[in-house]
Amino acid sequence: MSGTVFIFPGQGSQYVGMAKDLFEAYDYVKLLFRQAEEILDFPISYQMFTGEEEVLKRTLFAQPAIFLHSAAILNILREKKITPDFAMGHSLGEITALYAAEVLTFEDAIKVVKKRAELMDSVSIGGGMSAIIGLQEDKIQAVIQKYRGKVVIANKNSPSQIVISGYISQLEKVEEELKQAGARRVIRLRVSGAFHSPLMEEAKKEFRDFLQEIEFHTPTIPVIPNVYPKPVWNAQKLKDFLVEQLTSMVNWHDGVRTVLKFRPDRFIEIGPKRVLSRLVKEIAGSEIEVYSIDRIEDLETFLNP
Repeated sequence: MSGTVFIFPGQGSQYVGMAKDLFEAYDYVKLLFRQAEEILDFPISYQMFTGEEEVLKRTLFAQPAIFLHSAAILNILREKKITPDFAMGHSLGEITALYAAEVLTFEDAIKVVKKRAELMDSVSIGGGMSAIIGLQEDKIQAVIQKYRGKVVIANKNSPSQIVISGYISQLEKVEEELKQAGARRVIRLRVSGAFHSPLMEEAKKEFRDFLQEIEFHTPTIPVIPNVYPKPVWNAQKLKDFLVEQLTSMVNWHDGVRTVLKFRPDRFIEIGPKRVLSRLVKEIAGSEIEVYSIDRIEDLETFLNP
């Protein structure tokens, strides 16, 4: 089988000025922004286009900004009759993948992103996250296992990049041990909590309750969830996996490996920056075609090679 895989970035890809060129060039992108701001009840366009970087980094603003940027490009591609055969997203990006697969309407997707961002932004229990570069997963596990769930693997991004999550007091100890174990780099991430870890349990309970009122439709294409990195067609399972993601590992690496078994022609990263494109190239090798569409010039180059 061949086909196209749409991939959608998560938090950390935001930047001031994002999607401004798309907004100015397409009337229906302006309409998307108006719809989103009515639901969000704050001017996300201001934060995206001309706001302060430190404010945009806040989970409350970063998550809807990234979703809206990706959704705008997705809708432009739909107008051009360019559609995916698979959809997958990293963390927050999984909601965009659900929108791409028509599991969620645009309005419901914005509501879900808003609630998720509010819950994750409100978590203040002394948690943090650190990226570990250049150390194998088994060696990381050997270090963190003695911390009894206070530090866990949160993201398995690629063979060379794994993110851990947990209490800051414990992360400081773990980081030093990982350096001694041979990690090439250990980078503390600028996030407000220990995402994708048991420390998000209370947020997960509230998120589950909220999603009971949101209708998930049968996907038009298979979605590869982060916590169950295989093609899923069942709407209820996709809802359950989205809830579990808050306290479970984002297994991006295995998700990409799974979809590669279907021999896709290309991956297209849709949204700000090129983080996922680099990860896909590391996992899949240079033979796979990977495109990144962030700014309007990327879109024009893709549509008119």
